[in-house]
Amino acid sequence: MPAVSSKKGKDKGSKKAPVKTEYVSIGEETPKPDTATRFTGIIKYRMTSDDPAEKDSMIIYFGENMIRVTMFIPGYRADQIFEQTTIARFTDSTLITLDPRTKTYKTEHLLARNAGTEFMLLNRKKTMPILGIVCPEYSGEMTLKDGDSFEAAALVSKQHSFINAMDYNFFNIQPVVFGYRIVLGWRTKSSENENSYIIAYKIEKGNVESYFDLSGYKPK
Repeated sequence: MPAVSSKKGKDKGSKKAPVKTEYVSIGEETPKPDTATRFTGIIKYRMTSDDPAEKDSMIIYFGENMIRVTMFIPGYRADQIFEQTTIARFTDSTLITLDPRTKTYKTEHLLARNAGTEFMLLNRKKTMPILGIVCPEYSGEMTLKDGDSFEAAALVSKQHSFINAMDYNFFNIQPVVFGYRIVLGWRTKSSENENSYIIAYKIEKGNVESYFDLSGYKPK
């Protein structure tokens, strides 16, 4: 399987110094997949910001070799919801974007979106509970290719692993899998002090392979 992010080595001079990479640095030994906590199923997330009117949501489907992310974004009318769905296929490092309205899809390389985004995240030895699960926090900085920088932090579950990709960042700006562990919380803060939060509110274990079936769709 093609790696989604590069491996990280240990710095003999300063073990706790974050290592700058194109994707995610965990500041520890290279993690290993944990089959005992392997998770397939659905996790639902709320997406909020400093603006209380913003109430987006997201569902992530964790399959055997693929991850599907479906975002629901409110439209201009009270009854209007826009849906955006992508599938990350790790067997060939492909990102598939679905258009349910036209029953079509397009493909591109997983790293094509927001190429050049860099993370420096380090285990701060802090934890936070999400759905009763104690999640270690990895925090630091996210920098976009254009130079915009954000404070960032990921909360990862020790009880839920996706073992077919060490790291996966949705559109290269939102960690979904971090060191083979599934991210249950993600927050950023811009240089203008604008905050955004993504927090899991429901976990449903089960078979989700039907959500990756492209029958009825055709390529654009």
